[in-house]
Amino acid sequence: MEYTSYLKQIKAALAPSTGCTEPAAIALNAATARAHVKGEIRRVVARLDAYLFKNAMGVGIPGADERGVSLCVALGITAGDPAAGMNALHTVRAEQLAEAKLLRELVTVEIAEEARGLYIETVITTREDEVRVITSGEHDCIARIEHAPFTPFTVEETAAAEATREGSLGEFVAFARTCPLEELTFLRDALNMNRVVYYRAMEEGLAQHVLPTMLLQSGSLYAQAKKMAGAASYARMHGIPLPVMTATGSGNQGLTLFLTVDAAARTFNVSEERLLRALALANLANVYIKSFIGPLSSVCACGVAAGLSAAIGVVFLMGGGEKEMLQAARNILGSVSGMICDGAKEGCASKVALSAGLAVEAACLAMEGGGIHAQDGILDDGFDSLIEHLGELVCIGMGQTNDTIVHIMKDEKVRRPNC
Repeated sequence: MEYTSYLKQIKAALAPSTGCTEPAAIALNAATARAHVKGEIRRVVARLDAYLFKNAMGVGIPGADERGVSLCVALGITAGDPAAGMNALHTVRAEQLAEAKLLRELVTVEIAEEARGLYIETVITTREDEVRVITSGEHDCIARIEHAPFTPFTVEETAAAEATREGSLGEFVAFARTCPLEELTFLRDALNMNRVVYYRAMEEGLAQHVLPTMLLQSGSLYAQAKKMAGAASYARMHGIPLPVMTATGSGNQGLTLFLTVDAAARTFNVSEERLLRALALANLANVYIKSFIGPLSSVCACGVAAGLSAAIGVVFLMGGGEKEMLQAARNILGSVSGMICDGAKEGCASKVALSAGLAVEAACLAMEGGGIHAQDGILDDGFDSLIEHLGELVCIGMGQTNDTIVHIMKDEKVRRPNC
């Protein structure tokens, strides 16, 4: 495959987002609906797939001092910029937040049980108009804008298009080694965007919420990777109004992938060229893995996708080949393949830190010839079959897991409404 195809895959998987991607996607959808409806709002109904609903329940919202899906919807209507994509909440004024708090009393939120894949639907009703906006497949993919009477949106339309699964680990490595360097400079901008979030987190002392003092003061690669990725993730989950470069639809995965590889590059003092090539390889691997488990799932992709991909990038930085990269992947999946995703919130930063630390640990162990045996559990001898096993575990074996997670989370919110 020509390098231009791989470049397109990487670029298509990267997009800036202010705040967590789920509130951003909800706000974008609602803002789009408000831009197309006429009259004073009487009622708003938002319907979301269960995975997206789960991730928006308790996470921080940029510019807001409260949380919740209904507030995401209302704030999208009062403050959202439909032309800004996933940065729809890039500026939220105090009066817009106050208006949103009043408006949310008119907002009803439902889970779209029939949805397969990522799905958001906002219907705004006024005295003179009714508009429906549907997001499908990807966080920023507005699939339909229509005025009543609405036409059916079929189940097939709600299913995300299957991502490209072309190529192999060997081809990904070859691409990273030979792609013209000038074609990879966009990765520098993506990395710098995520570095800014990390620097802000350190300025505000947020790393202490993720790591103990002994690790914060350590200069080891393990500690640095955990600190950089974990602190940045905490800041983002807390609602800090700064854009993050997402990877395959997730800001936390973007932070895990970029900042873990960056921490290793700093430790090993490698050239910028080698860093950019390692990031290109890690991003390609991440796109490939996510094509098997989907954009949202019941497992934490910061470990099994971004963390695994970061480990491959770290091996590349250290001069390792496919053998060591495969072993690093086994070291990851043999450790955290069952780590669940129970919604977006500050606690995700601990999973991000865990994934970043494990990524460098898995890579270094593989470079020393150690790690988990290929015949252990769901592991395998080949990279392709290893990821196929992961996809089967997530999409088939854990098919009902998300329903249970959402049930527990909703019950918890009812019992402890102020949590």
